[in-house]
Amino acid sequence: METLARSVTLEMDLRLEAAAISEMAGNIAEDTDFRVPTVDWTRTAKGVLTLEWIDATPLSDRAALQAKGYDLPRLGRTLMQSFLRHALRDGFFHADLHPGNLFVDADGRLIAVDFGIMGRLGPKERRFLAEILYGFLTRNYRRTAQVHFEAGYVPTRHSVESFAQALRAIGEPIHSRTAADISMARTLTLLFEVTSLFDMQTRPELLLLQKTMVVVEGVARSLDPKLDMWRTSDPVVRDWVERHLGPAGRIEDMVRGAGEIGKALAAVPSLIVRAADLADQFAALSPETLLTAPRPGGDAEARRTRTMIVVLWALVVGLGVVMLWRL
Repeated sequence: METLARSVTLEMDLRLEAAAISEMAGNIAEDTDFRVPTVDWTRTAKGVLTLEWIDATPLSDRAALQAKGYDLPRLGRTLMQSFLRHALRDGFFHADLHPGNLFVDADGRLIAVDFGIMGRLGPKERRFLAEILYGFLTRNYRRTAQVHFEAGYVPTRHSVESFAQALRAIGEPIHSRTAADISMARTLTLLFEVTSLFDMQTRPELLLLQKTMVVVEGVARSLDPKLDMWRTSDPVVRDWVERHLGPAGRIEDMVRGAGEIGKALAAVPSLIVRAADLADQFAALSPETLLTAPRPGGDAEARRTRTMIVVLWALVVGLGVVMLWRL
């Protein structure tokens, strides 16, 4: 209820919707098969959203699409891959992709409107989603189970092997069915049902993703009833996994780690100076002063000073240990 209330509140301010459109436009600037309208900021306010005029065919008008010679199966693949790309690559996706919100322009590009409901996935959730889908694609159920534990979604009191067995019960039927019978959305639904047995807490961002995937899959299948969802998603998921979990991704993680260490080291001199100042102040107080001239709060202040010195030096030592470990 709290999530729904917040979502409705955000939807009522059309400036925020305009900002979502602008953010997505920046994310997909180099994409050639999916675009969003341009915002007219001078005519947009809290209660008014003004966009460029869209000259396109509604995706819901199948007869018109066929009459104009559009490749419907290609549009289905584009929709599915674009949604996954936005979720995995950008961590920011349109969460209301029903046919009424989608159009096709003269160049065959999909255009989305109505950005009142948007979904966000952090780095941890994106990795979780990619590895889950990749695990099912490659039938690596143990790795898929481990991802749940690494992400902290399943408590460590449970067994990885038992959870992998449960995931196998979901994944194996996929590989024994035809493309038309395989549903990615249904697979995620079963996944969340199983994870609840292992005490995985409800995560609103993942449920919004699941809900959107159900809609996207339905729209894509309406364009191509034989669309193989798993084969369609494979290039996007595999590219993300290779990019972020392969050698290039590890190098980027090392660079980011080095940057964080650099920031921490930059703060060390000021910490040392501060610790030295506190030590000098504490040393200036004679034992007689501490024992015979107490003042209100004096003992507490002295204890805080000593504690601060210990904490600061512990930080310095800790940073040194981290540096040595990194090297």
